[in-house]
Amino acid sequence: MSNAPTAQEQFDEQASNILTAVYLTPDVVAQREKVLALLEPKHGERALDIGCGPGLTTEALALAVGASTEVIGIDIAPPMLAIAKQRCDQYAAVKFEQADVMQLPFQDAQFDIALASQVYEYVEHVDHALRELARVVRPGGRVALVDTDWESAVWASHDDARMRRVLETWDQHIPHPRLPRSLKRRLQQAGFEQISVEIVPLLNLTYDPQTYSVGMMTLLGNFAAGRNGLTAEDIAAWQEDARAIGAEDDYFFSLNRYVFLATRS
Repeated sequence: MSNAPTAQEQFDEQASNILTAVYLTPDVVAQREKVLALLEPKHGERALDIGCGPGLTTEALALAVGASTEVIGIDIAPPMLAIAKQRCDQYAAVKFEQADVMQLPFQDAQFDIALASQVYEYVEHVDHALRELARVVRPGGRVALVDTDWESAVWASHDDARMRRVLETWDQHIPHPRLPRSLKRRLQQAGFEQISVEIVPLLNLTYDPQTYSVGMMTLLGNFAAGRNGLTAEDIAAWQEDARAIGAEDDYFFSLNRYVFLATRS
């Protein structure tokens, strides 16, 4: 049994607002566009956005499939849903529901396509959740799942041991911090085929609040402080060190996103 806090516990109003700002940074916008291009939503395809967050992907799906086509976004966190509903208020065919991926409130084969970004790594019983996904996607329908293995992170630091401790502690925020390593097998067992994987790297070479890594430092720091022997002072020192490296023009951050594309059998 994982000791990771639930997604609903993690994404309160403050965290939701921070994450929304991160999702609007240019590098994450580019990632979102790349994932949508890989999924290739077509006009008239009924779409499900799982873990919709602030509704940015939901809006993009609505624009791709057409104004009269069903698009549903689900999330477990009410603050995220509130932001998403406001963003997509002008799209009559877009609906949002608070729902758990373990028990999707939809009919069998209801959707032609589904997308989930940074969702299943938060789910304790991921295999059951993937079977639920297979249930609501029609045979021949397509899915795109985006997940991260934070061991792929490279983050410049003057204190590599402290940097490793921060990242190792951040692993504790999800039940499956290495999910991409087993996701192909899990998708096959859940009823998907034609599985392929693309890598979308996030690369930041400057210390800039309008980048993914600097935007995420607050969330990482808030979670890590008080865990694994890391104090608030340790976190402040790590964050100040990152700023100092940026001032030296030596800032470097790289992280791989793994995009799994699959077809419902």
